[in-house]
Amino acid sequence: MHDLKYLWTCLSLYFFVGSVRASCHIEPTDLAANYLFLSNISNVIDIQRSDIVEIGHSVHLLCSGTLSSASKCNINNAFSEPLSSLACEPPDAVVINVQDTSCPFPSTTFAVGFNFNGRFMELYRNCFNISNLAFQHSIYKAYRYVNNAQRINAQWKSDQISGQFDNAYERRTTQACLSTTLGAAQPQCKFDRGHMTPASAFISTALKKATFRYLNAIPQYEGVNRGKWKTVESWVNNMVRGMYDNPTINNVQIPRTYDVLKVCIGVLGVHTLKHNTNNNMIPIYLLDNSKIPVPMWIYKIVSHLSGDKWVMLTYNDRIRPSDEEIKIICEKIPCHWGLNLNERPAGNTVCCKPAEFITKNAAHLTGVC
Repeated sequence: MHDLKYLWTCLSLYFFVGSVRASCHIEPTDLAANYLFLSNISNVIDIQRSDIVEIGHSVHLLCSGTLSSASKCNINNAFSEPLSSLACEPPDAVVINVQDTSCPFPSTTFAVGFNFNGRFMELYRNCFNISNLAFQHSIYKAYRYVNNAQRINAQWKSDQISGQFDNAYERRTTQACLSTTLGAAQPQCKFDRGHMTPASAFISTALKKATFRYLNAIPQYEGVNRGKWKTVESWVNNMVRGMYDNPTINNVQIPRTYDVLKVCIGVLGVHTLKHNTNNNMIPIYLLDNSKIPVPMWIYKIVSHLSGDKWVMLTYNDRIRPSDEEIKIICEKIPCHWGLNLNERPAGNTVCCKPAEFITKNAAHLTGVC
C-alpha cells in the first residue's frame, strides 16, 4: 500500500512539473540571490509569490526603489531578459499597523510587506499583544511553486516593539528564568524562536528574511519545532506543490488543484510546569514572569477555496498530553493521508474537526480561516 501511494505521488509530481514547463519559472540561483521579484499583471505591481510565471506575464526586480526593466515570459518558455542583476539592492521589509476585526483588543494587527510607489504590498499579517509580548495568530497565503530558495539564517528583528527579545530567547537566560521561577533547573526547557508564518512558505531569500521578526515567533520547544510541527509545515508545502491534487475519496476522484492555500496559525493557553518544592503548576514566561508566554498549544488551520479545510493541533512540549486534555480542545478526526506524523518522533500532533475547533477555540477567526 505504501509503495502504491509513493508511486501515485511520484506520478502526480511528474505530470505537475510537466504542466509547469508550459510556463517560465524563476531559477533557484535567482531565488537565492536576495532579489525582490515583483509581478506585473494588467499593470498592477505586486509581490511575485511563486517561481511560476505564466506566458505573457512579466517579472521585475525592485532595486533601490526603482523597477528594473520587464522580463517577460515568452511563448518559448523563456524570459525575455535575464532576471539576475548584481547591482540590485532589494528593499527591507516594513511593518505597518492595520485594522483587522479578527484580532481582538488589546492585541494589534501588524502587516509585514514591502512599499513601492506609495503602495504597501502585504506578505503576511500577525495579531500580537504588545503589552505582554504575546503572539496571538498569523495569516498568510501559500502559493504553488517548483523552486524554492534554501533555508536561511537571518537576524531577528524586534521592530521597536521591545529591546528585550534577544536576551529573553538566549538559552542561558531562559534557563535562569525557569530556575528562578520553579526553584530548580528544568533541563527540558530549551526553546527555539519558533516561526509561525514559516520562512519555507516563501520562495526567495528576500521574502524568507521578512519572516525573522519577533512578532512572528513564539518560544517553541526545540524538539516540537523540529519534530511534528516541521512535519505539518512540510505537508502544507507539499500541498501547494501539487503532490495531493485530484484526491480520490470513496473511490471517486475529486478535481482539485491546491495551488493557493490560506493558512492561519495560532496559540492557546500558557504552558505550565510543576514547582519542585510545592508542586504548584507555574505558568512559564521568558521575561519578567509575565511577558513572552510559552504557549501550551499551537494550531494550524489550512483552507482552500473549494471548502476543503484541515486543522492540526500540536502540544508545545516533548511529552504527550492526556486524551482528556486533547478532548477539551479538539474533536479528533483522521489526518489527511499525506500527513505522516510518524516521520518525526518529537512532539504530539492531532487533527481536529475544523468547524468545531474554530467555534470553540478561535471564534474570532470564523469566516477568516
